[in-house]
Amino acid sequence: MKKSNRHIALFLAFVFLYLQLNGQSSRSELEKQRKKTEEQIAITKKILKETKSKKQKSLKEITTLARLIESRESLLQTISAEISLVSRDVEFKKDEIDSLNSQIDLEKKNYAKAIVQTYKSKKVYNNALYLFTAKSFNQWILRVKFGQYLSRAQELFLERIRIKKDMLDFKLKELIGLKQSKELLATNKRKEVNELEKDKKEKNRVVQALTGKEAELKAKLAKQQKAKDALNAKINAIIAQELKKAREAQAKKLAQKSKDKTKGGENTKPDANVPTVTPEVRELSDNFALNKGKLPWPVEKGFISERFGTHAHEKLDQVTIQNNGIDIQTTAGAGARCVHKGNVTAVIYIPGMGNTVIISHGEYFTVYSKLKSVSVSQGQNVTLKQVIGTVAEDEDGSTEIHFELWYNQDKQNPESWLAKK
Repeated sequence: MKKSNRHIALFLAFVFLYLQLNGQSSRSELEKQRKKTEEQIAITKKILKETKSKKQKSLKEITTLARLIESRESLLQTISAEISLVSRDVEFKKDEIDSLNSQIDLEKKNYAKAIVQTYKSKKVYNNALYLFTAKSFNQWILRVKFGQYLSRAQELFLERIRIKKDMLDFKLKELIGLKQSKELLATNKRKEVNELEKDKKEKNRVVQALTGKEAELKAKLAKQQKAKDALNAKINAIIAQELKKAREAQAKKLAQKSKDKTKGGENTKPDANVPTVTPEVRELSDNFALNKGKLPWPVEKGFISERFGTHAHEKLDQVTIQNNGIDIQTTAGAGARCVHKGNVTAVIYIPGMGNTVIISHGEYFTVYSKLKSVSVSQGQNVTLKQVIGTVAEDEDGSTEIHFELWYNQDKQNPESWLAKK
């Protein structure tokens, strides 16, 4: 029965330890997430400040405020989750402290009983007299050993009480730390709620300032869409030309291989398994594909201001946006970075989209538009995170890069390829 109880106690201890470690891990992950979101909020606020200080109210300012609001709402959810976990840990710690207090009380009671039993066994209060009243040498030896045993037992009782008191002090300090952490999180939450309300009011003010200018804004968006369409046509043509050159080169290579076999008297029957791209292109393509969801952003800091695909405009009714890539607002003077090693296929200029760099990564192509300046040239090999140019500031005062990702002539959603911020 005692063995069974011991097993149950060990099992419960293991479960408690697992829950405690799991809780610490969850809190650690939430803390990392909170810090990342706080960093993103700081970057977005900096971008908003730069935009507001240079131009009049614009759609970009609404977009920036919308992203700021999204980040704050995400931060509040994280803080709430942290508070819940800390509250749970506080309750666990209180249970631990209650358990330790009970154990200390029990040890004290057992110690008191042991002292009483010692004096009852000796029948006297004088240790020396107890020894000298022994009737024989053997009895004296036994009494000495018994006295040593009782003394050691008392020491063990006191040692257990001391250890448990030390544990109790440690747990109490942990509890105080948890309560302070909870109070700090609660303070941060109240602060973020206030900031969120301010951002929402500011967004409403910008929306009101732009009310009545819908026709002008729609005309501006139509002009931007026309520039994007021109870019799309140019990219398509360049990629088509690159694929044609690659196919011709491969065909020439295979023809030469077939010719060499004919000279050697070998069977020249076509091989259905012959690849349509060179091994080098295939290797680079495969390596690029393996990094899906892990590619670095084309700028070091920023947020997605316009997502991929066809979707309704955030502010203007009955306006549909068609985006072949994503737009990322960043800080003034930001450098555009290559997201994977490759070769510069083309450097072009499109009115309304600025300088554009197209880089091939085997069968994949990445496109970097809205660049003020370019620091690479056609045919140049580029490396991971190499700066290829500087992002331009547009007429609204925002610094924004347009980024696209293609597989041959199929447009991909870049957001699913880039690492999560």
